[in-house]
Amino acid sequence: MNQKLFRVLWVVSFLIFAPIITQAQEFSFKMFFEDSAGNRDTITIGYDPSGTDGIDPQFGEINIIDVPLNTSLDVRITDEWNNRFISNIPGSFHTKKQIVEQKNCGDVFTVNSIDIFTDNWPVTASWDSTLFADTCLEGSLFTSVMPYGWWDTGGFISLLANTNSVSFIPNEPVYVETYSYINNNNDTIDVFWQTFGDSTLFIVSIKDLYDTPDINIYPNPSDSKITIEAKNDGFIKHIYIRDITGKLYKEYEFNKVIVISDLPSGIYLVQVLSMKDKPVTRKVIVY
Repeated sequence: MNQKLFRVLWVVSFLIFAPIITQAQEFSFKMFFEDSAGNRDTITIGYDPSGTDGIDPQFGEINIIDVPLNTSLDVRITDEWNNRFISNIPGSFHTKKQIVEQKNCGDVFTVNSIDIFTDNWPVTASWDSTLFADTCLEGSLFTSVMPYGWWDTGGFISLLANTNSVSFIPNEPVYVETYSYINNNNDTIDVFWQTFGDSTLFIVSIKDLYDTPDINIYPNPSDSKITIEAKNDGFIKHIYIRDITGKLYKEYEFNKVIVISDLPSGIYLVQVLSMKDKPVTRKVIVY
């Protein structure tokens, strides 16, 4: 093949395949939903260096905000909850697919808000857990609690790498309003979240949000007991001890010395609720 013909073929191949290359994303996966009546729906979530938290047509994302809800089961990725409760304005997009911005390994990726409409609870969500067997993805979550508020309002947190599915009901947080909203047709829409991250995702996010000097826990690490003190004369009302998957191990009222000798060795999250302050969460190591 002569050089001129080779160059021509190369240019033709580039023109054919370049649009396909530019539309390919770094990573994506499907989440499948089924309610108790057998109704099903599917969404696609992923990330790419050029993704955003809005609608990106180059990835095949379509804004379906004006499309009426499927009256049996409808699952959408939207910005409704964030807009309504933070900015007090309606949402600007609904979509079945969203490719968010890819960040560095160890950084928290853009959070996807997943809205579910159905009268047939519980709903089961499922996915391929093997897709998350990667250091930068093993902390990725599907949860009923607004990220950065984890552990403070109850609900569930499912590590996408550890399980293939989770069944759940509408949110019933303990300390804040329910994660739902009423749309223009007077339908109640329940909101859940998915986010990408490595194994430090929820520990880092908790530290960033709740690392205040109001609560002191010592000794840490410990193998027998810990003492919890609220500074500035704060009065401790409730204490929860959970592992990093959200499993509740211990619960106490009006107590500041906690026996932990019966806990398996590992990292735990101690949530402390005082009478006058918001919940504070600390990481404790049991050995």
